[in-house]
Formats: sequence, structure tokens, C-alpha cells
Amino acid sequence: MGEPAWWPSGISKTSFEEAQSTLICRTSFGKTTMWTPDMAMELQWWQQTPESGTIWGEWPEDVASLDKITEDQSGIVVKLSGQDKQWIARLCPIDVGQDASRIARHKDWNLALQGCDILLPVAGWSTDNGDRVIIYPQYEEVPKNDILDELESIVSIMAKAQSNLQQFATPNSERLWNDSLKEIEASLKTNTLWRGPHTIKTVGLPTLNLNFASIVKVDGKLMLIAQPRRLVEHLLVGGERIPAIANLMSMEREFAEHCKVDEVVRKQLLETWINLVPIEWTGKKEMSTVLGGPWLWRYRAVLLNLADAKAFTNSQLEKSCNSWLRDVSRLQAHLGTLRMLKAGEWVGYTAIAVGFYAWKMQTMTGQNGLFLLVGGAIFAIAMNRIYWSKDPSPY
Repeated sequence: MGEPAWWPSGISKTSFEEAQSTLICRTSFGKTTMWTPDMAMELQWWQQTPESGTIWGEWPEDVASLDKITEDQSGIVVKLSGQDKQWIARLCPIDVGQDASRIARHKDWNLALQGCDILLPVAGWSTDNGDRVIIYPQYEEVPKNDILDELESIVSIMAKAQSNLQQFATPNSERLWNDSLKEIEASLKTNTLWRGPHTIKTVGLPTLNLNFASIVKVDGKLMLIAQPRRLVEHLLVGGERIPAIANLMSMEREFAEHCKVDEVVRKQLLETWINLVPIEWTGKKEMSTVLGGPWLWRYRAVLLNLADAKAFTNSQLEKSCNSWLRDVSRLQAHLGTLRMLKAGEWVGYTAIAVGFYAWKMQTMTGQNGLFLLVGGAIFAIAMNRIYWSKDPSPY
């Protein structure tokens, strides 16, 4: 019997059989607990509620049949049928935190997402380490070709949900975000390095984990499912909150794995999002590449995709991510040049200070101090304008 699709064979330090016996998933990125979902694939298991952990929401009590739909990197998806109702249940064999249950069980967050075309879980089984069973209302998968025709609609749904969660935002976590990038780079042993001095208006939001697998339809209506966190993200990043723009860039990078996403498409998606989210998230500095902006979050998304590719031995995705990282090195080289211009601006400020005191204290002959002050001001202004004019576009 082969290893299941959800087993991270590329980074596992033990065999699948050993992990099943110890119920510990040990990887080169860290470790987490797990459980054996085989019993939940039997109809009998659904006739009674699990004894350990917490059962929340409207747990199905009249399940008459169970059918496996698919198995992916996040676990197993099954269809449950009762006498007059159907559900979709996701079984998460490896514990990755409680993102999915938290967004559903938090009364205010749940209420804020009503009417946002976000499909939240209605029930589940959770332990201290993670959501093990997540139950959703019945939904239909969307064919890939149909998804590619709805990219802007998908971004619009995401933007509306993020906007409604703004009231629950947490302050800028620049140090934590940069530290997590450092951790990811170290774990992947990449040759790239990027940090961002994020502005104070870049804030963290409650986590929805919207991705390509989130895209579904309910009664013909396009919706996005609030998902559990990816395994590699749980291991490398933990439960940190990220800004809305980070989730958008992650989704954009997933689109890019299924269709051509060039500068024109990136611009369309970003502008769609900008037109719908709070204006303070989309100011000049918030979108500035030299201050991080969308490009830094694209970089983070690609690093996590690379980690995912290594974990689940996806050679095509790994090749694509490495190619993108080589290309982005040119952008980073350009940013290095801009930092030299920024240094020139500070030279101008220094000249202003020296010239001012020299002029006031008459330590320079004639009007040399005043000339130095004025010259420094002109130089600083010129360097500042050149610096911002060379800031790469966010798409």
C-alpha cells in the first residue's frame, strides 16, 4: 500500500508506518501530532461522536452513507448523506492548528462574514492541536477552466471578506513577519533574502486560508471555503496573522500555476482588490516595492509554494518556484541600487545640518554655510524624487 497524498514524504524524517504508530509527524521543517483517519472512513464512526477533543456546531446525527470524494495534501474529503441533508467533510490527519474552526466559532467574525460568499464550517471535531474533522454544507467543485474565467470575481469575494474583517485587525507585526521569512529561507536554504519595513497601516487579519482549493459553488453561486492552514505553513510560520495583501498574493501565485499570469493580469487582479478594500491598505507606501508591498508577499508565497513542492515531491512546482526566485533576484538588485539613492538623500540631510550650524555660528567664511545648506536641501530633494520615481510597480 502506497503513502497517502497528504503524507509529506519529501521532508519526513520517519517512515509513514512509524509515524502512524507514534502519531507524531517528524519533518525537516519541524514536527506536529497526527491521528489515523481510517476509522472516520467507516460509516459506523459517524454513528457516535468522538470521545476526545471538542465537538462543535451542528454535528451530523443521521449519516446514512459516506463516499470518498478526493484525497489531497490537506487530507481526505468525503461526502456525507443523511435522510434529507448532505454535507462535505474534510478529514485532516495531520494537526495544523484551529484556523478553520476558529473563524466559524468566533461569533463576531462569523457574523462579519455573513453575506460575503464565504462558506464557513457548520461543525467539526477539534483537539488542542488542530481541527481534525471540518464539516461544510454541501457544495460542488468548480472545473479548472471555469475558475480561470472567474479570477476577478474570486478576488472580489476575497476583498469583501477581508474588508469586513478589518475591525478585528491586529497591529503591524513587522518583526514577526520578517523573522518568519528568515526562518523559511533558512529551512529551504535559498540564495535569496528579502525583508520589508512594513508601514503601520499594514495589519494582520483573522485567517481564512483562501486558496485554489477554496473555490466552489453552492446552488450555482461562486463561493470560497475557509480552509485549514497548509502543513508547511503551520510548521514554518505557525499561527501568525498576515495582512490581506499577503493572502491575495498567495492566491495570485496559485493562479499562476494553472494559467498565464503576466503583468497585465497581475495589474487587473490587484486593481480589482484595491477598489474594494479599505483605502488605508492601498496607499502609496503600502503598495511600494521598496517598503515591501505586494512583491514581498509574492516572494513569501513562492517560498511557501517551494516548501510545499519539497514536502510533497512536486518537481514541476519546485522547478517553477526556483525559476521565479532566480528572476526576482534582478528586482532585488534594482532595490539595492535604490538603497544607494536613499543613502545619497541622507548625505543631503547631513549637508543641511552642517550648513545650518556653520551659517548660524559663522564657522565658514562668507556665505559658504548657507550655500552648503541650500545645496544639501536641493540634493536631498533630488535624491528623494529619483528614489521614489524608480520604485518598481506593485505588479
